[in-house]
Amino acid sequence: MESNNSTLEIHAKDVESAINLAALELEMDSDDLEITVVDKGNLHSDNLARVVAVVPATENDGDEPRLVTINKVLTEFLYYMNIDANICVQDQETDPTDSRSSIRINIVGDNLSSLIGRRGEILASLEYLVKLIVSNKQNRWTHISLDIDGYKQHREHQLKRLAQRMANQVQQFGRPIALEPMPPNERRIVHMILEHNTGVTTNSTGDGNQRRVNIQPSLLR
Repeated sequence: MESNNSTLEIHAKDVESAINLAALELEMDSDDLEITVVDKGNLHSDNLARVVAVVPATENDGDEPRLVTINKVLTEFLYYMNIDANICVQDQETDPTDSRSSIRINIVGDNLSSLIGRRGEILASLEYLVKLIVSNKQNRWTHISLDIDGYKQHREHQLKRLAQRMANQVQQFGRPIALEPMPPNERRIVHMILEHNTGVTTNSTGDGNQRRVNIQPSLLR
């Protein structure tokens, strides 16, 4: 499928930040962007500003901005999978733990659970494939954090609450607890949440899909 001019949403804390992000990733002057403001957002809530930017058509993948390549690749994936969804770019400031060198994409639509899979396995595979294809077209490694309907963000909040709750139990009863098997990115979240908790320590054990995080008291009773 040939990609002509298309649009995508940019999400950030305010309209100015969203426009600046669009200009940066599309490698255009903000005055030259075709922008439509969808939502001005609210700094006093979690409601982010949303703008729609026109993605310029390009011919040479290797010389185009990485966001243009990502948009092309994801648009074709969704087209051939017969999925109607929007491709949204999210400002890094919405996730301070993420690397500033990465670009965060959230695919938003109805009935997208088939793109997530059990414990996010399909999402992880899709993210990997998109990284490979985009990096090949760009002739450089491009780190992309791909999400589906905010699944990763929701799962991260769940893991943070779980980690804190289990750490409290470990400290209260003085016995180690092994969490359920998790993929590498989820284990990393648990380790990071508890690394500054002086009452517990964490480590990972197991192989492959059965690798899990263990939380244990810093000082065994």
